Amino acid sequence: MNYATQVAAICLSASLAAAPAAGKDRLFLSGGEASDEEYYTYVGLIAPGPGWKHGKGLFQRYWLDRFGYEYVGGPGVVKAKAWGGEAALGYVTPTPGGWWSASAGLRYTDTSLSPSDPEASARGGQASAKFQLEVDQEVAPDWRVGAIGSYTLKQSQYWGRLRVTRRVAANWSVAGEAVANGNDETDSIASGLVVIWQPPSTSWTLGLKSGYRHQDTADGMYAGIELGAAF
Repeated sequence: MNYATQVAAICLSASLAAAPAAGKDRLFLSGGEASDEEYYTYVGLIAPGPGWKHGKGLFQRYWLDRFGYEYVGGPGVVKAKAWGGEAALGYVTPTPGGWWSASAGLRYTDTSLSPSDPEASARGGQASAKFQLEVDQEVAPDWRVGAIGSYTLKQSQYWGRLRVTRRVAANWSVAGEAVANGNDETDSIASGLVVIWQPPSTSWTLGLKSGYRHQDTADGMYAGIELGAAF
């Protein structure tokens, strides 16, 4: 796992789609994910940008996260602990039955390694440009497909997720997801299930997820939580 795994815990797709329908323009996002040797926690804010109107136009994204992971480096198994933040400007537009968005911004990450690995590209404080594309589309009644892909120039870091969601009741949805991510030190792929609940007459959602991750150092189960609120 590396800090690209951040988006694996993001309910951004569902929240952006729900916000215009709820008449809300700002989104608060929070959550976390953990397995035996890895963890990731985050808080984020999506806010309107210049020219925003009726769910279309420029938006701002602000993000803070903290995470840890392991990889095999020069000294052997290396444990990494890091925190990061990013600010981005993007554009989102509705489509028949869905929406798409593109954004670009600056990310800063500070990573400490134990033991020290001088050959690692992810160490110390680093700032880099980050790009992200997202799409969410209704493909049949009660069925949606969403995809997110991001790339950070530093460390050649990539992240991608495909999520298929089915509404099973008025306030409940179930989704299956596949995630692939990596950087110069490690790569992983994961698949899992997500249960999403939106209480009646509210503009927030709660998601619980669990699945299995294949990784360089060790495979294993993971579990996480996602919270999104439009206001």
